[in-house]
Amino acid sequence: MEKMAPGLGGCGFFAYLYGMMIRGNLEAQLMWRLLYSGEPGRLEEPSVDYGGLLDGMEAAELMALMQKVQERLNNLGCGAGSITEFVDPVELFIGKNYTIRMGGPEGPMLQLRPLVKMLFILFLKHPEGILLKQRDIYREEMEKIYSTINPNTYREDVKARIARMVDLQDNSFSEKASVLNARLEELLPEGIVDNYKIQGYNGCPRKIRLNQLLIHWE
Repeated sequence: MEKMAPGLGGCGFFAYLYGMMIRGNLEAQLMWRLLYSGEPGRLEEPSVDYGGLLDGMEAAELMALMQKVQERLNNLGCGAGSITEFVDPVELFIGKNYTIRMGGPEGPMLQLRPLVKMLFILFLKHPEGILLKQRDIYREEMEKIYSTINPNTYREDVKARIARMVDLQDNSFSEKASVLNARLEELLPEGIVDNYKIQGYNGCPRKIRLNQLLIHWE
């Protein structure tokens, strides 16, 4: 891969690259590092082969790299108003009964209605994503999660509520996802909240893009 000139693509290119970096794209992070590290202008192997370099970086080093990106964008005149200020991600600590605390094991509790929390937990457990038309595959898992969250609910009621969630003719699943996303917008900073939401395009898996290293299961 040839080293790109600093002006290549203008602000749009750097905004795109920075957006990729914020979303945890290691190849984009490596690209930026090579562009402005003063290293030789050619990589001997495809950049994806260097992913381990960034996998091994400590959190503080990654944060420093992001700060350099923001400073570079500001110098290019792309920082003000075009890029959301980088915000530290919020770690999630999930207990055996699916209690969710933010920022630490004793951090504030993320309060969600049982079905909404069940959906959040389901997607956190499946970072590969879930196809909405195939959500019935997860029926049993959803029932187990919901029963753990709401243990005093009768078995018949658990089955009935999850049956609505997996019914392709029912809007319950989409409604709960919308409630979850709206609740997260209330609680998390704008610069990071999208990584915690259930998102996806029609026909593609819906997923939560949150880095799995930020999720701690008890």
